[in-house]
Amino acid sequence: MRYKVPVLTLLIALIASVASANPISIYTAPDQTYQNTINNPCVFYGPGGSGCNQNPAGWVTVGDTGGGDPFNPNPLVNIYGDAPGELALFASNVGANFYLGLDINDTSTAQLLTDLTVNFYNFGGSNIGSYSFAPAQLVPSNANGTGYADYILTAGSPLTPFSAPAGTTKIAFTFGLAGSGPNMYNDGPDKLFLIGLGGTIPPGDDEPPDDEPPSVPDGGLTIAMLGLSMFGLSVVKSKM
Repeated sequence: MRYKVPVLTLLIALIASVASANPISIYTAPDQTYQNTINNPCVFYGPGGSGCNQNPAGWVTVGDTGGGDPFNPNPLVNIYGDAPGELALFASNVGANFYLGLDINDTSTAQLLTDLTVNFYNFGGSNIGSYSFAPAQLVPSNANGTGYADYILTAGSPLTPFSAPAGTTKIAFTFGLAGSGPNMYNDGPDKLFLIGLGGTIPPGDDEPPDDEPPSVPDGGLTIAMLGLSMFGLSVVKSKM
C-alpha cells in the first residue's frame, strides 16, 4: 500500500515553522500627554541638546554620538536584562505593558523613521515575542519644544500595548532615524521613550534549575518536524 502526503501539507508545515514579527503601529500623539519623566524612561536620543535630561536617575540610555546625516549609527540597539538589576529596573519604572513615545525636535526638516523593533527573550535565549515597524515613514514634529511625544507606537493597534510574555528575561530595542538637510537636528535631541502602563514583568528564569529538562522545540518547529517525518514516511511506503 502506498501512503502519500499531499505537497500542500508539507508546505504548510514548513511555513508554520518560520516565525514572523508582529506589526508596530504609529499614530499622532495627543499634545502634552506623554513625556519621558519618572514613569516614562528614555531608551534612545539623537544628537543635539542635553540628551534624555528628564530621564529617571540610573536608567541606561543609548544616544547617537556620531551626529551628522543620517542618524549614525543607524539603527541603534539597547538591551535590558544583560546586566544584574536591569530587568528589575524595567519592571519598577515601566512594567510588563507599555507604549513607545517618539519626540521629534526638528521644525525645519521632517525625519524618516527607518527602523524600530521590540524583542523579548527567555533565559535560554529564544525569542518569545517580536515586533517590527515597516516601511520607513516620515515623522515631522507636531509638538516641537514641549518635550512631549509627537507619536505613539503600539503593538498592532492604537489600544494594544507591548506586553512582556511570561518567562521574559531580556528585552531588546532597535531604533533608527534618517534624513537630510542642515537643519535636521535644529531643535534638540530626538527621543524614543517608554510609556509605562502598569503591571509587572512576569516571572522569568533568573537561573536554570538543577533538574532543568532538555529543551523542547517550539510549536512551529514541531509542526515542521512532523511534516517532514510524514513526508519521509510517504517516500518509504511508496517503495514498498
